[in-house]
Amino acid sequence: MKTNRIKIGAWIHEHDLSLDQQIKQAKQVGLSAIRSYSLDYAQRAAPALIQNEMGLIGGIHVDGEALAADWRSQLRLDQLARYHKLGVRLEAICVGNELRQGGDSPNKKQFTARLSFGLANVLDTYRRWMDERGIETPLTYAMEGIVFDEFGSFYEWIWPLIDALDIVSVNLYPMGVPEWHGWGAFDESRKFLTDPRVRNDRLALYEIQLRRVLTQIEGLNKPLILSETGFPSAVGYTQEAENLILPINENELYEAAMEQFIGIIRKVNHDYQGRIQAIYFYEWRDNLYHAKIWNIEQSPIHTAFGLCDHLGNPKFDIKRLVTDIE
Repeated sequence: MKTNRIKIGAWIHEHDLSLDQQIKQAKQVGLSAIRSYSLDYAQRAAPALIQNEMGLIGGIHVDGEALAADWRSQLRLDQLARYHKLGVRLEAICVGNELRQGGDSPNKKQFTARLSFGLANVLDTYRRWMDERGIETPLTYAMEGIVFDEFGSFYEWIWPLIDALDIVSVNLYPMGVPEWHGWGAFDESRKFLTDPRVRNDRLALYEIQLRRVLTQIEGLNKPLILSETGFPSAVGYTQEAENLILPINENELYEAAMEQFIGIIRKVNHDYQGRIQAIYFYEWRDNLYHAKIWNIEQSPIHTAFGLCDHLGNPKFDIKRLVTDIE
């Protein structure tokens, strides 16, 4: 596979700052694309993306339970057509994100064979529709860790879905269950940032999983997108009012850990001849209003994943990070 520059992007939430302002800033520090989870969001972002010559991964929502019951119910050809009328450079269309059966509880969610079969049919239908119109936009799906067995290999029933993808995308983090859920996640984040042994162990496991993914798709000659990645910058938190969690960030430690993290991705990508096509950081800016803070997943650490703080101030020299990746 020909080695290309890795494209760097992020999801930019818009709760209290305009997309126009944030997209312009992201462009200035070297990001080349953003990720969308819905057409409505993409439509709001499109003018600023065009103005700043940035690309987009366009998301089409898929309901996992409805997909398993009847995959045809999840066809959204109207949305596929509308994405291609935005005038934005489309890096890919991401059909679904982290689909699950069994609910969102961490010990119950699963990616089943019915989901794999149904989503492959949706993707094949979209591909035929685009082929008939001479559209070459790649199709992908953003997987999470429940597509892997205990050895880090794709479950057997995932392969029909992978065959239907133009690009394999994985939401892959150097984090396990304790690092995601409950208030103890802030302690885990602190240990990751302050204890070299903890950080090295977690990053070593991340590298092993990333290499396993690349090894498995190498035979299909398909590229990989890290469709969500990163880790929190918090070593603790404070609470204001009833539902407002403010992370206590340690930016210097975060920058050092991020440099180590990016170094691993760069090394692995070199070993696999540039198969990693793009990296999308989970959050451009700390998100104090993320739905998962208080829902069934109980994940308050979601407040601290931003490359910038919640006010939009970069936590470190992002432009240098982007240059290091490339």
